Amino acid sequence: MKMSLKGKIARFAIRSLTSMFSIKIMDLVVSEFLAKDRLVSRHGFYYLGNLAEKLNVVALSVHGDYGTFVGASTDMAILRRYSETGQWAESTNNLIKQFFDGKPGTYLDIGANIGLTIVPIATNASVACHAFEPEPANYRNLVQNISENCPNANVKLHQLALFDRKANLPFEIAEGNPGDHRIHVATGLVAKQGEIGRKVIDVYAVPLDDLHLGIKGPLVIKIDTQGAEPFVFSGGKETLSKADLIVVEWSPYHMARLGGDPMIVIDFLEREFSFAKIITPDVSQAEILPTGGKKQIFDFLKETIRSWRDDPQRYVDVVVSKKIIMLDLPLMVSSGHAHGLPVAPATTSAYSCAGSGLLRSLLLILARAVSAPRFA
Repeated sequence: MKMSLKGKIARFAIRSLTSMFSIKIMDLVVSEFLAKDRLVSRHGFYYLGNLAEKLNVVALSVHGDYGTFVGASTDMAILRRYSETGQWAESTNNLIKQFFDGKPGTYLDIGANIGLTIVPIATNASVACHAFEPEPANYRNLVQNISENCPNANVKLHQLALFDRKANLPFEIAEGNPGDHRIHVATGLVAKQGEIGRKVIDVYAVPLDDLHLGIKGPLVIKIDTQGAEPFVFSGGKETLSKADLIVVEWSPYHMARLGGDPMIVIDFLEREFSFAKIITPDVSQAEILPTGGKKQIFDFLKETIRSWRDDPQRYVDVVVSKKIIMLDLPLMVSSGHAHGLPVAPATTSAYSCAGSGLLRSLLLILARAVSAPRFA
């Protein structure tokens, strides 16, 4: 009995020391991590988002070049990039700002998300801005971000999806990437982005041409709807034909997932606009992109309808204009697309997510812990 009591005491002591040692190691790991700016910059938001989720924190505020924006704490794409770089879709934003150049006009942001592609344009008080965002959480954050960052009161918000008809549509929610929410359509295309099993809600959709927006002056339209672009064009031909400049995402995979016909987009742009250019955030694609005239560009896009259909990472922006001066753009731009950014999956361990740099730091920290003085 006496030996048994000693054994229990010994086991208790071992467990206590192990717990204290683990806490010491964790303290050192966290301290070392926070002391290294490079590691924090590369991996901090991932850990912050995971910690926020465990603490039931549903939103985070991030300060950057466009102001302070609130977004989902689990947003490992848009809000994370804004946190790490202070920008989002900067080339698109700069193009549209330069188009207006302080002059009046109208801007439609179709797929506005939390506002990072409309706030920079709304700094020009003479531009009437319209932001379209159907998803409820994104829309709530959009409302707050416009209120915080747009003192000119020149932004009108629309909690709507744009489609080829009025309808309540199923809309799938992409966990960890609020920029990849999209209309839900069952197709035979193999899912490549974890679409199977996503939560589905209903959103209200209308054709763009059914809206009375009071468009005045030059018109710029940005369209990024994760594959719904053919339906946006089908329901908005009259309005879209008035545009002087359109920036539209071209992603054959996402259009195929929704069962849309990409030729609706190509036929309209070829018919209505005189000049076109392709820009891409992917350096590896730059060598294969056409740099010639409008015909060469649209011939290339037609080829990608099939060749890019099974790859969600093959996408570009198509910029069309009625004036060639508006297309003085670089071929490659930094990404402003949520599905073009790597997102660490929730099941990824801290070691594999952080990479070799963090692993080396952790090994160094463990070595320090082993040689550390005895606990007081």
